[in-house]
Amino acid sequence: MPRSLSLCNAPRAVHPILFRVGSYEVPSYGVFLTLAFAAGIWVAQRRAAARGIDRERILDVCMLILFTSIVGARLLWVVTHLEQFQAPHGSWTDALNPFRGGAYVGFAGLSVLGGVVLATVSALGFLAWKQMPVLATADVLAPSVALGQAITRIGCLLNGCCYGLPCSGAFCIQYPPDSAVHAAYHGAAVHATPLYSAAAGLLFFVLLSALLRRAPFPGAVFAAFLALVGLERIFLDLVRHQDASVVWLHLGDTPFTANQAVSVGLLVAGVALFAALRGRARAGEAAPA
Repeated sequence: MPRSLSLCNAPRAVHPILFRVGSYEVPSYGVFLTLAFAAGIWVAQRRAAARGIDRERILDVCMLILFTSIVGARLLWVVTHLEQFQAPHGSWTDALNPFRGGAYVGFAGLSVLGGVVLATVSALGFLAWKQMPVLATADVLAPSVALGQAITRIGCLLNGCCYGLPCSGAFCIQYPPDSAVHAAYHGAAVHATPLYSAAAGLLFFVLLSALLRRAPFPGAVFAAFLALVGLERIFLDLVRHQDASVVWLHLGDTPFTANQAVSVGLLVAGVALFAALRGRARAGEAAPA
């Protein structure tokens, strides 16, 4: 039976294993991750076709994003949790081995920002290699990534991961007694950070989609996406539970995490790219015909 969880005094379900196929367990997170990519690809292909961009090339780059985002997410998580793969606690073979725990298939630990960074670099390189319009295509893809974030974070909620710090109020969640969250905070209610992130992803999808229709110059949507993702994670980590291994330093009583460091880089890159592209567009408009 699904385990109960309360949000604003309303019942919800925490269901980390969505269903079983024979002896294999299919995790909720994996299902929602798959749905996220399917929805993102569908939206991106439709928008690409409307702008004269090859739909098949969009599918190719989305498949690359699928692979590199999972690899990047796993790599960043491993780098920030090295102690779990060192003897006597674990083995380095566990780092990239999805088959573990008998019937369970999947990775126990992914860091979304690692996936964003590696997938972005890989996709831009692929677009340049295939001589596609890099900035225009990146603009088409950016809202789909935001939509994928919104869907994937529902999987986080069902999985019981990526939870927040203890709190009180309407937007706090109390997890069931046999969950990691309950053990970590002795049954206290915590911030509903998966839902915060899902809401942010949906909002970014709407905003970026609107900007795509009225983009002042190629690359504007992509640059805005980088800045928004970075800004969101900087603030989200202020109310999110952090393992000690990902905390780099303390600013007073506030921990500063590896994810926040990556997020600062994304924010700066997005703002700088937007400013540079806007300057180039204005210079082009001012140039004599």
